Amino acid sequence: MRKNIFVALDFSNFDKALDVANSVKDYAAGLKITNELFSIIGKDGLKKLSSFGLDIFLDLKLLDVPNTVKKTVASIETLKTVKYLTVHTSGGYDMLKSANEAAKVLELLGVTILTSQSASKEQVLTLVNLAIKSGIKGVISSAQEYESVRSLSKDLKIFCPGIRDVKGNKHDQKRTKSYSEFCDMSKNDSKVYCVIGRPIYESGDAGQNIKKIIQSTQSISP
Repeated sequence: MRKNIFVALDFSNFDKALDVANSVKDYAAGLKITNELFSIIGKDGLKKLSSFGLDIFLDLKLLDVPNTVKKTVASIETLKTVKYLTVHTSGGYDMLKSANEAAKVLELLGVTILTSQSASKEQVLTLVNLAIKSGIKGVISSAQEYESVRSLSKDLKIFCPGIRDVKGNKHDQKRTKSYSEFCDMSKNDSKVYCVIGRPIYESGDAGQNIKKIIQSTQSISP
């Protein structure tokens, strides 16, 4: 089965981040790192996390005037360890286009509407179209919108947070799907990933937790 989970390290404890990364390295496609952790670990910490052989997804959700975002993207480019970087599509076409111009190696992902917020499919698709128009080749949207987003572009990379067990704790997430539902709808799509954090690292062993999540799809035909 294709590795399609990015594990979200949504905390500021670097030792814990290293432990989680080591536990999930054989099962995950990558690690998502937010401002909270990045502000503590910096470029040296990113280098250590990248040593586990997982793609690094730096989730900074950049949102500022076009020139500032462009310069920030150029700075992140110099780190060499980051594959994906997020920018907010709500920043508008000019900001997104400027960011994309600065991304030579980085793959930018346009954040649509956070999965902790309610949103209509139309709202999400409007922002996806804006990202596509600006030249950005990846977006973040909930799995609830996945099929509609895919209908806009067969080449767009799609990352879906808000993955929760049907009977489990939804935490602060409003637009959710289970991992098995996500895999069922995207089983023939090599350009879609999901993002899972707290269900993996919040309690128990992260390695066992991600294995259990993956095993929930065993009834799905390849």
